[in-house]
Amino acid sequence: MLQKYENILVAIDGSREAELAFEKGVNVALRNKSRLTIAHVIDTRALQSVSTFDAEVYEELQEDAKKLVAGYEKKAREAGVGDVVTVVELGNPKTLLATEIPDEQKVDLIMVGATGLNAFERLLVGSSSEYILRHAKVDLLVVRDSEKTL
Repeated sequence: MLQKYENILVAIDGSREAELAFEKGVNVALRNKSRLTIAHVIDTRALQSVSTFDAEVYEELQEDAKKLVAGYEKKAREAGVGDVVTVVELGNPKTLLATEIPDEQKVDLIMVGATGLNAFERLLVGSSSEYILRHAKVDLLVVRDSEKTL
């Protein structure tokens, strides 16, 4: 049975692995003639340690994220993807990428880069791709950097 994906979500964070996931996402979107949803989640958990709330910090992070996503959108369109949607959210990347954004955008495939955390780091912070795998209602493709050794 052949699977045709209608809407592919690629999570980007500026890492090499996310770049590889994006490249594969573009190719899958082109083959399936599908929508490509490019998402970036600003992890607000990392900002909770800041003692004073500074709205400028959030605004600056959002502006940077919008620029990052716009660059990926441009690359996707230049590659020939006709239907591109961008999403920038504040919150917990794991939950937003596993359920909330896919539900809102009607996604049927999620593509993420492998983070390359070692076993100790996974124990402390958990793997985003592992969380998404356990909680997503749709297919997940984890893209690895073949040149990177763990």
